[in-house]
Amino acid sequence: MEPNAKKNVQRTLYYKIGFILVLILLLMIPNVMIQDLILERQTLDQQVKREISENWGPNQKIVGPILSIPYETEIVKDDKSTIISNTLRIVPEYVDINGKIIPEQRKKGIYKAIIYNASHTIKGSFKIPQSIQFGKNVKEIFWDKASLDFGFTSAASLNDIVHIKWSGDVYKMESGVSYPSLFESGIHAQVNINPTRNDYEFSTTIGINGSESIQYLPVADHTEISVNSTWDAPGFMGLPAPVYRDIDKEGFTAVWKATEYNRPFKKTWKNNEINVDLNAALFGVNLVQTVSHYHKNMRSAKYALLIISLSFLVFFFFEILKGNKIHPIQYIFIGMTLSVFYILLLSISEHFGFDTAYIIASVSTVALISWYSKYLLKQSGSTFTLTTLLSILYAYIFCLLQLEDLALLVGSLGLFFALAITMYLSRNTNWYNMTSNKVSPISTEDLDFQ
Repeated sequence: MEPNAKKNVQRTLYYKIGFILVLILLLMIPNVMIQDLILERQTLDQQVKREISENWGPNQKIVGPILSIPYETEIVKDDKSTIISNTLRIVPEYVDINGKIIPEQRKKGIYKAIIYNASHTIKGSFKIPQSIQFGKNVKEIFWDKASLDFGFTSAASLNDIVHIKWSGDVYKMESGVSYPSLFESGIHAQVNINPTRNDYEFSTTIGINGSESIQYLPVADHTEISVNSTWDAPGFMGLPAPVYRDIDKEGFTAVWKATEYNRPFKKTWKNNEINVDLNAALFGVNLVQTVSHYHKNMRSAKYALLIISLSFLVFFFFEILKGNKIHPIQYIFIGMTLSVFYILLLSISEHFGFDTAYIIASVSTVALISWYSKYLLKQSGSTFTLTTLLSILYAYIFCLLQLEDLALLVGSLGLFFALAITMYLSRNTNWYNMTSNKVSPISTEDLDFQ
């Protein structure tokens, strides 16, 4: 071959490589648009979940009970007497909660949210404080005006009237809290206390509606909470962790035990010395909705560069090693097909779930590219090889998406082997003089920039 012809072949090779690299970068633009679309759909999904929660009940947090006893102190200064109203807050000696969560998936259009009804049987006891605990200069303690309060994220989501049994007496709990500074939302009952009695036992049943998660704030010196549900994918959060958990396809059972060391405040305090923060020291369970298909769609879209690059690499090696001629326009069609895969995946997963959508979208994409390649490669053996390689590539990405802890390890090993195979296949290629290779080189007819 004449020197000029060799230079043309070499120049054509460089143009083809440069074109493929530029095309890969250009195809990242629609990929970014697809990721924005995924985020937009995910935001809409979250908005619908908030709407459902507002109509049913939010992520619930339960705290209490806390006993409040009003009293008055008298301060004498300069022969003038001043009466000051105070309140002593007391937490229980122990609290035992037995909860049952009945979950449900509620849909609005193609979106759905997890809601639940949680019924609780609560019992415990209070140790009545001695007069010395009220401090000095106590004029009068209003034992008959003591109140018992439970706090919630939203007491409006309680699904029935609550009665509390207070050592033989039964009281109906009223809406709102006895002291606005205690909780933002709650219920209370005024109870009668005999100061000659050392302790009082209480028990009640509370049913509440909520969404996705429920948490508890341990206020007692000793707290034990047992929760069971038919939901088979719980996510336990906060401290302490459950001392016992049993999870199977029928649901879960979990038991927590907490002591006074787990609560962020002391046993008694006066007035508003302590803010019972519903965001502190909470523990509970999240009814996890198996990994959102939007999350998996986003992870899949982030592998687009890998899929497109390896797919183009396969076609490029068919040109180098097999002598097939693939026009730049044909590369563009193949790249567009690889990009449309992600739109298919997103739209189908919203209706049938991610795994089913991935199978449908990947099979459709591989089938379309294989059918198109049949006319490019002109050989059934080459088409079969291409179909097999693309199928392995999509299966490999699917495995990566299912992994969490091992995703980085498996991904890096996959890239290493892909690079090793590429180096092996091109080990005898003379990139300086394509005409000296045993295989048929690409021709200047492959690329027409005129």
